[in-house]
Parts: sequence; structure tokens; C-alpha cells
Amino acid sequence: LDGVPRYPQHDIPRMASLMGVPYSGQFEGKLMWVHHTHDNSLWPPEGIIYEGAVRAAQGEAAVSDKFRLRWTENAEHVPPFILPTAYGRSANTWLIDYTPIIEQSLADLTAWVEDGIEPAGTAYEYDGREGRVTLPPTAAERGGIQPVVHVTANGGQRADVAVGETVTLEVVAESPSGAGGIVEIAWDLDGAGGFPTKAEGIDGSASRVVSSTTHAYDAPGTYYATALVHSHRDGDVKATARRLPNLAQARVVVT
Repeated sequence: LDGVPRYPQHDIPRMASLMGVPYSGQFEGKLMWVHHTHDNSLWPPEGIIYEGAVRAAQGEAAVSDKFRLRWTENAEHVPPFILPTAYGRSANTWLIDYTPIIEQSLADLTAWVEDGIEPAGTAYEYDGREGRVTLPPTAAERGGIQPVVHVTANGGQRADVAVGETVTLEVVAESPSGAGGIVEIAWDLDGAGGFPTKAEGIDGSASRVVSSTTHAYDAPGTYYATALVHSHRDGDVKATARRLPNLAQARVVVT
């Protein structure tokens, strides 16, 4: 009225419009924020905005003593079975079901509150111009709890082969320090999402595993050979909960 707002004004939100006004960053107790790198509904900058809000409201010490930000790689806002397939590939060949990450994080939050065991956060870089979060390429640099996975086809990210020509696929899987051992590696070679080929000799005792397989495609096309890796805090290969997933793929172009 007469150039003066009649009602209290909020800062312009820097997050998705569904989230309303900016966060205060003020809370009691301890808080763990688990954010997904491919979240299309709750944008990656929002986790960073909240970390900044905690720092502004409570100080740097509170960020260390009361708050953790964990990144989950290759996860969307919903599990992949809810999403449609695309490009001839099942959604679970490029996105993971993040439920076990939440299970382990809840257990870690409980241990932090009740026993004073500090949980690991995840290292990251943020490009504010593009709103992009980049995670370090190795488990030692990245931290957190999720295994880090890299896949190559004939030694590279892309292999060009003829029909019937054998392709050598290799996966390197690493768990961060204190995150347990690798308990399973499974391959999906045709995009169907079944992951029928299991690597042998994995017993959960190793935090770093290198495994390879070979395959020959009998029809031309572009294929994404994908390795799905699971780790477990206790290295329990028979565990049905807290099996932490991640995946990676290499492109195979068959002519």
C-alpha cells in the first residue's frame, strides 16, 4: 500500500517452488540429510542450501556436531520400478533403489544420537551456475557409505565391435572406509534389467573388488553393459536389509 508491502516478506526461494519459503536451518538434536544426485523433484542444490542454512543459523560447529549431508549416486526421487523405461533400457539399469541407503542411514543416525558414533558424510563439489553436484571418483575421496562403481568395455567407456565379436567387460567396485565389504556384483548386458549374470567368488570380505566377464552380441545395436554392485556394513552376503547399491555402465556399439 503506497509502495510499502502490507504483509511480512520472505526471501525469494532458491529451491523448487513446491518447497515454499527458504529453510531456517534451526533445529534441535541431530539431522541427517540424504540427497540423490538424479532427484528431479527435490533438486540437488536444496541439500546444499539446507547445509548453508544450518551454518548461517547455528554456526560452523553445529554443521559438524549436528548435521550430515549424504549423497546417493544414481538415484531419483522415486525407486526405478515406478519410472518408465527409455531408449530400450529398463530404468533399473541406470537408477538404483535407494531404500537400503535410507535403512543404513537411519541405523547410523540412531548410533550417532544414542552412542555418539559420528556418521560419515559425503564429499562433493557444487557448480552454482549449473546447479550440478559432482562426486569424487574414488571411494577414499568420496566417503559416505555407498560403494563407488566404474565399468569399462574393452578398456574404455565405449567399445565398437562387430556382431559375434567378444567384448571384455570389467567392473571396479570400492566401499568407502568403514562402510563394509562388497557382497554382490551382477551384470545386465541387454538392458532388460534382470541382472542374471553374477560374479563368482565374492564373500563380503573385500572392500575393493575387480571383476570381469566377456560377452558377444548376436544383433547390431547400442547396448549398455551395466554392473550392479551391493555392499554391506558387516560384509554379510546373505543379508536382506541394508544392502547398499550402486551401478555403472559402458556403451557397446555393435555393427
